[in-house]
Amino acid sequence: MYTPSTAILEDTTLRTFNNLPGPTIIESIVNFSGLNNPLSTFASITIQIWLIHPMNGNCEIRLYGPDDSYIILSNQRGGNNANVFNGTLFTDSASNSVSTFTFSNNVVASPLKPENPFSNFIGKNPNGQWKLWIDDTVGGNNGILNKVKLDIQGK
Repeated sequence: MYTPSTAILEDTTLRTFNNLPGPTIIESIVNFSGLNNPLSTFASITIQIWLIHPMNGNCEIRLYGPDDSYIILSNQRGGNNANVFNGTLFTDSASNSVSTFTFSNNVVASPLKPENPFSNFIGKNPNGQWKLWIDDTVGGNNGILNKVKLDIQGK
């Protein structure tokens, strides 16, 4: 029998992209401890982000696990649309995928399957530093990461 071990962490530190030319990277880092190691096949990971950006198609968004492996949540998706990830929940159980979704300007797309599944973290130690990494690959835009909520349901 599995005993659930749940951790939910929110990072509400405001992070901004500058509007200088060239790529700009921002990161949100949280630390987990006390989760079952390794993550079982019954575990679930979700992340919700509040990203304000005028051209979401310029952004690559990754989630790094404690072992520095990562999955791509969105690789320059959203086109020239603004603010489509301002409250997006990324989950493996979503019916729509970020890679095929039809985005609309200033309409939050949620929930979405990430480009790579969270299940890539199954079998790994979930305890340690997790990092949300966002690269404005073009630069020249102002953007704000308002909040990140990472939820790990270890079982």
